Amino acid sequence: MDGTATAQVKASVGTIDDLLQTAERLFARHGVENVALTQIVAQAGQKNRSALHYHFGSRSGVLKAVLNRRLAPINARREAMMAALPASPTVADVLRAEIAPLAQVILEEPWGPDYLGILAQVTYHPQLLGEQGVAETYLTGLRRGRVLLALACPKTPASALDQRVVWFKDSVVFALARWVRDTPAPQRTPSALSDLLEQLVAYGAAGLAAPAPVSTRSETP
Repeated sequence: MDGTATAQVKASVGTIDDLLQTAERLFARHGVENVALTQIVAQAGQKNRSALHYHFGSRSGVLKAVLNRRLAPINARREAMMAALPASPTVADVLRAEIAPLAQVILEEPWGPDYLGILAQVTYHPQLLGEQGVAETYLTGLRRGRVLLALACPKTPASALDQRVVWFKDSVVFALARWVRDTPAPQRTPSALSDLLEQLVAYGAAGLAAPAPVSTRSETP
């Protein structure tokens, strides 16, 4: 690749990064549904009004790109924590490995608070993503956790466990997003976040391992 082509590639990558950072900020501040693609392009300082449509096709395409690029490092953290679990982890161990990476980015990454705000919107309105969700490549940590949870909850029927896992994940997203919204930045300390994390782990562990109602006990795990 010659010097001109290399410069063009770098410029394109820089443009995409600027657009996605601007989209992330606007989606978090004003709501995904309230932000027009032209508004993102203008605030990113791009002269080409069709830049976002060219790269991502639609607002849902932009949203998926925003989420995917943050999911990548979160999934890497999650996989590392999963790999460090003991041979027979408890439900609490697995849940902590699943949600700690999501909580950590709030304090450790400048984009963390905005990401949680957007994730809460998508959790409540999954249709924002269109027909296709986020990239499966970045969900491997959660898939691994689901297998470990089944092993740690042998008495919970599979269908009930699936439902409870969804409830728990939704609760975690909303709880973390609410904590970001309601907690002033100076009070977002590691100890305060750790307390919240452990409360969520205890809540989830109790819920996932709770005896199934009589109507579902006969289901095959």
